[in-house]
Amino acid sequence: MVYEASVATSDNRVVVIGSGPPGAAAALFLARAGVHVLLLEAGLEGTARGLTFRVQGVTLAKHKRTLRQREGVRRTGDPNAQLFEELAPGGLSNHWSCAVPRFSPEDFADAAQAGVEQTWPIGYTDVAPWYDQIEPLLHVAGPRVSATQLPPSQARYVRHLADDWAPMVELAREQGRSLLPMPYAYGGDTTLTRSGTPFNSFVRLIEPELGGGKIDVRFGARVSSLEWSATQRRVEAVTFRDRSSGMEGRVRCRAVIVAGGALNTPQVLLQSKSADFPSGLGNTHGVLGHYLHDHPLGKVVIDVARPMAIHPATYLTRPELSRSKLPLYAAACMQWCSASDLAKSVLQRHPKRLRTLGFSVFGTMAASRDNYVAVDETYRGPDGSAGLELHVRHPAEARQTLEEARDQLVELLCAAGCDPRVRVWKVEEIGNSNHYGGSCRMHASPEHGMVNAYGRLHAVPNVAVADSSVFTTTPEKNPVLTSMALAARAANRLAAELKDGDI
Repeated sequence: MVYEASVATSDNRVVVIGSGPPGAAAALFLARAGVHVLLLEAGLEGTARGLTFRVQGVTLAKHKRTLRQREGVRRTGDPNAQLFEELAPGGLSNHWSCAVPRFSPEDFADAAQAGVEQTWPIGYTDVAPWYDQIEPLLHVAGPRVSATQLPPSQARYVRHLADDWAPMVELAREQGRSLLPMPYAYGGDTTLTRSGTPFNSFVRLIEPELGGGKIDVRFGARVSSLEWSATQRRVEAVTFRDRSSGMEGRVRCRAVIVAGGALNTPQVLLQSKSADFPSGLGNTHGVLGHYLHDHPLGKVVIDVARPMAIHPATYLTRPELSRSKLPLYAAACMQWCSASDLAKSVLQRHPKRLRTLGFSVFGTMAASRDNYVAVDETYRGPDGSAGLELHVRHPAEARQTLEEARDQLVELLCAAGCDPRVRVWKVEEIGNSNHYGGSCRMHASPEHGMVNAYGRLHAVPNVAVADSSVFTTTPEKNPVLTSMALAARAANRLAAELKDGDI
């Protein structure tokens, strides 16, 4: 039996699916534009609870849920591919490192250089105003200096490199790279947060808005499909399963923003079949679920001759585009700075300095139609949800790029007289970075992408997608800030069209 959910009474509302960072950003900007939002969150109420205590951006205590891999995943590409899932308010922001680098103009130029199939329908100037609006919500601590590969942010707290690293700035420039502090959300605040990270998108963005009357939340609502009306030529309702009761629910809507992430979003759309869209909602050219890509990730631990600063965390950017060997292949090095590292530095009597440095080396892979996610109807979870087929592999060029970035980091430390020695080098399994993207990609043509420049499905005018699945390509940077900026941009456009009566 399907029942009509009674959370809100008006068919005029917009349904937002998912309260991760982009879904929360979309809901917030719709509400601020006067649009009534119903937020459907698969996680149960209260399940995001954790604790994070920070002093001036330094984490002193943290407690969070264990991150688990999703069940019901059939791996037909790399058999070791990982897929983590967090069914809780805020989604994977419960485990986010809070790094917030912007994409750069060169990142969009890199994609265009790779050809029409990889070209974004937008550029940096389209996203920059939305970075400016999102960053104040994130209380960014970071540099305000501009680097070719990393535009400056609207930083609330300005961060500078520790003196230990200053001599290496010019040496990095000679490699075509930039060396500067990594910008972080809530990176300078003293906070006690009821979540496992300093920034949980539900706690930070949605909860403060719940008293305003524009956002309603239904917890435990795992969305199964969107209902297409052939006569109205639009989606008119969203169906879901209530995880507590097991009952099927249905809510009517004027428009929908899907923000379930790069794996759940295509699953919802693939399951939304009709006579007009037998292969999934809006899937007119068989693109849905394809072009899935990931952030290849290597981890390196390096011993150095003298204690070096670990806070603020240092960021060695990708090379300038003119130094790139192949389009869409680059890597950057992000220094670790955990609470345990800081405690260790105090015990060793060198506060915020260690003789052992750790870096995550984030790389890229060209988006290929051969990598995809699909629905596996042979599996049914406890809540009735279907499984997934995950077909993805890292190309050989991705690993080579990681190794080159590692070697250039070692060269940099060596030239600075640090006598570096690599203790550990490990390339993680696919998916370990939790940065999947591209499965519902943005492109000017429906032949190569599912959504237009505003995240709207080419074939369905009242459905937008707002998460990393819209990324045409994925630069080596953490995707959260850009997914939030694109979500705010998509929500603003949708609100304007609702107001004008275009939808």
